[in-house]
Amino acid sequence: MKKILHITECLGSGVLSYIRNLSSWQVNKYQIVIAYSTRPETPANFQDLFDTRIKFIRVNGFTREIEPVNDWKAFRHIRKIVRDEKPDLVHLHSTKAGVIGRWAIDSRKYIIFYSPHAYSFLMENCPNWKRSIYKTIERLSDRKRVLTIADSDGEYIAGNDVARNRKCIQNGIDTKELDLIINQCKRDTEKAKKEVVVCNLGKVVSQKNPKMFNEIAKKLPDYKFLWIGAGPLEQELDSSNIKVTGWIKKEDAIKTIVDSDIFLFTSSWESLSIALMEAMYAAKPCVASKCDGNKDVIVSGKNGYLCNTVDDYVKTIEMLIKDNDLQKRIGAHARQDILLKHNNSLLEEKYTELFNEIGFIN
Repeated sequence: MKKILHITECLGSGVLSYIRNLSSWQVNKYQIVIAYSTRPETPANFQDLFDTRIKFIRVNGFTREIEPVNDWKAFRHIRKIVRDEKPDLVHLHSTKAGVIGRWAIDSRKYIIFYSPHAYSFLMENCPNWKRSIYKTIERLSDRKRVLTIADSDGEYIAGNDVARNRKCIQNGIDTKELDLIINQCKRDTEKAKKEVVVCNLGKVVSQKNPKMFNEIAKKLPDYKFLWIGAGPLEQELDSSNIKVTGWIKKEDAIKTIVDSDIFLFTSSWESLSIALMEAMYAAKPCVASKCDGNKDVIVSGKNGYLCNTVDDYVKTIEMLIKDNDLQKRIGAHARQDILLKHNNSLLEEKYTELFNEIGFIN
């Protein structure tokens, strides 16, 4: 049986869900090893979320920022892991693993995939000179024998200057797992009549634009706003009608989304967000920013809404709250689109096609 080695520095949030979705079907056909490092949002029991047949190896030295000493440790450990495990295919996830992995692993000996999950040079909270450095690092790290796999059309286009060999496989979610959670949820109709709830899910960082979320909440003081998650910029969510839940179990997070009226997603930049797709599948009307990733999944006015300014968000939310039929119609379209275009079965189908194309079969 052939072996797949997944490597990531950030086994949390969307990357954790992505690798979990991939490995859930891969483990039935291949040996799976996950070399990882965690983030604050990584669940303490994250290994319990995966199939028991999967092997985990913690990578020494993996950090989010550029730290030469730790990066060298990670470089050496990755080389050792590859040498010991002898994988047939290595799949690198996110920037740090993508850069170090492409330098550490000989692409002449191994099949290597790289999934950026949102390029670092797209980070709008960074000065232009820093973003330029990130882009140069990506370009220098590119290898003809490495296949970059974008998980959205926007990310595929963003890779024009940094990835010569690339392919787009749209991200997807585990709809069967979500059905089990959603079907258990009972909406409290009395509560629904008393208060309007607008929610978001994600780490409270610049990427998710908590400042914008806060400004919108201040403009709508009669509505309750929930931020499901935690992070270093929680102080920016200081509007009196906002509650930050902290990191909670996925089941509880999905239930909170189901019990809400609107999903508000103010990100400054994105890949194709798992959280957004899960909210859409839960038939929530989603009001999101006009950034890549969001634009790949939302057709404004049909299965959600895309906004630019605080006033745009406020007007759209008020329009939805006043029209319950519109909420239901938008939510139904959103759920149907995710079911047809972004489910885990399609993800498996596209990867299986790719494996067949490159001759990676047992």
